[in-house]
Amino acid sequence: MRLRLFRLFGLVILGCLLLGLPAYFWIGNQQQVLRFLYPAQALLTSPTQACSPSAPSWMAAATSASLHDNASPSGQLAHVTADGTLYECHYGWNAFSLFSSRVTQQSRFRYASMTKALTADAVLRQVRAGKLTLDDRLLDWLLPGVQVADPRLRAVTIEQLLRHSAGFDRMRSVDPMTVRERKPWCPYSAKPLAEVRLDFAPGERYAYSNLNYCLLGMLLEKTSGIPLRKLMEREYSLRARGIRFIDGPYLDDEVSYDFRNGGFYGDDYWRYFDFEALSSAAGLSGSASAYASLWATLRDEQGFPVAQATRENICEAERLRGCYGYSFFNYKQAGSALTLQVQPGFLYASPSVLLLDSHGGVTVWVGSGMRYRGSSSDFMIDFLYRRLSSHYSSKASP
Repeated sequence: MRLRLFRLFGLVILGCLLLGLPAYFWIGNQQQVLRFLYPAQALLTSPTQACSPSAPSWMAAATSASLHDNASPSGQLAHVTADGTLYECHYGWNAFSLFSSRVTQQSRFRYASMTKALTADAVLRQVRAGKLTLDDRLLDWLLPGVQVADPRLRAVTIEQLLRHSAGFDRMRSVDPMTVRERKPWCPYSAKPLAEVRLDFAPGERYAYSNLNYCLLGMLLEKTSGIPLRKLMEREYSLRARGIRFIDGPYLDDEVSYDFRNGGFYGDDYWRYFDFEALSSAAGLSGSASAYASLWATLRDEQGFPVAQATRENICEAERLRGCYGYSFFNYKQAGSALTLQVQPGFLYASPSVLLLDSHGGVTVWVGSGMRYRGSSSDFMIDFLYRRLSSHYSSKASP
């Protein structure tokens, strides 16, 4: 009798441990448990990978790397060749549930800062129309005749805003566009610009800044006379392409995002930011195919003026973000013949990359998660560079 009771007691203790330990870790650190489970989730997601017929093999390799190595549980990759052929790969589920539908070629992702590339193109259209010049001074448009706290602001030009060399550096001072629960002054009023102090002299170096592109959005409204979102729709027929601006909440056809590696923010992060203000810097959404096709159209119309980079002393083309054109930075790895123009993007759990290559190709990748350590976008830039370089080298070989 005692032996039976002892065994029963042991089974009860074992059952409590088997049920209690996972519950303990889940309650104590859900994100850590989800990180531990991700490899299993990636294996279960692998069968959802699908590519266009005849898509080059590097695309399947890239989507697999996105899923397994880059911690993005769903994603899309689109590539338009120089002759206009579109190839596409996608994988994942639209939501993390047993009855979720699969991600398709049309599923919506947030483009994040890939938006800046289209804002730059819109600015260059205004330049070609004679409404702006690249040498125009920012203050002449937004605060004519107003005294400013930092005299260096008077030297800031439209071109420097486009190239991220205007003097704003979000690593040295607060980025007013992404302060939690604080309405940014840009694009609603230019008056606070008079009190801004630059982080470096205009033209001295490059420093990526959302404020640069918010100010460019204000300039577009000045020169066109219409709200920015209406201007972008008029110029690029966005809705017909399935591309829309985000107002914060997730849209019905949008994928779910994975915040297990997000740290501070979760899936309600959008509540703390002003997406109307982010329209010109990080406001667009759509599929990878839609954005790649749009940029292929722009390539055929005008040959990518957004990618032009001057031969400045501050230009370091073999370093990521070391040499900016208009929005895009130029990138070329040592020993390779391939040059890329790169516009990465990142909102919380929404990494993306837009690549224009020196062979005329357009590549867009969008994901729905983030790495625990390191940049998801930088991982894909490096991976895609190596795969594209091999792809073009093999095509050139007899």
